[in-house]
Amino acid sequence: MKKIFLKFNFIAALLLVVLITSCDAIVDQDEVDFGKGPILAQFQNTTDELNIIKNPNISFIDYEIPITYFGGRNEVLDRDVEVTIATSADSEAQEGVDFELTSTSLTIPAGENTANTSVRILTTDLVPFDFKDIILEITSSSEAVSDVNSMNLTLKTLDENTLAGTYDVEEGQYWNSGSLAGNYSGTVSIEAVSPDLYRHVGIGFWPEDNDFYFTVDPATNVITVLDKDLEGEPTLLNGSPIMTCAGGKFESVVCDETTTNQELKPDGKHIVKITTGYFRGAGATREFTETLVRQN
Repeated sequence: MKKIFLKFNFIAALLLVVLITSCDAIVDQDEVDFGKGPILAQFQNTTDELNIIKNPNISFIDYEIPITYFGGRNEVLDRDVEVTIATSADSEAQEGVDFELTSTSLTIPAGENTANTSVRILTTDLVPFDFKDIILEITSSSEAVSDVNSMNLTLKTLDENTLAGTYDVEEGQYWNSGSLAGNYSGTVSIEAVSPDLYRHVGIGFWPEDNDFYFTVDPATNVITVLDKDLEGEPTLLNGSPIMTCAGGKFESVVCDETTTNQELKPDGKHIVKITTGYFRGAGATREFTETLVRQN
């Protein structure tokens, strides 16, 4: 009986050694394979857009597009990465008509993980509000190419009087329940939707998910903030209905054609004044006044 017991212990110990050895082999294999995945080249951004303000004195604009790579240990390589790009067959904008590829190949140098390719936008024949997409694709790489190998650049051609652009907040006030709650600064983006229709991105201290739309009367330069979005749904700011000058709900600031308008200065700078807010009941309104100066 004792011999059988000892024999059983010997077999169990032998199995344990085999199991540990097998596990070590698996761990060793994992250690060897870790970080050995392919290096994949791709565009840093898959979508982008470019506002192009028509100017008879400017016939082209050079625009840089970054290309990068990832994979392996996600560390920069000690060797160059060669990348080749081309215009996709799906591109609405035509190469040679709307744009040119200044180069179809680029090198991401050793020790770096990004390099820029350049696209020359040919602006002479572009038509305001006839927005077009340039679609580029990575066709080859000295490493490998990502499955997400294309990039869509929307050309948003605008007339010379457009309000679209990036603005510095020269003056921004936020009123809460009848009291001045604070001043804000920074930048604001205004995007063109169609002639005289614009989107104001964010409001005050809340730049995310608080966009609203406004129109401009070209004869009077008066701005009208809209209470609905492009789908006809009520516009909400921070979850509450937007306030417009026509609503008559402002309690702390003046909202009329003197505080909601635009002006083009002799130096070409657009000045935009907007007053808006959101309604949370009488005595609990949130009101904003801002004066914006376009950067370019």
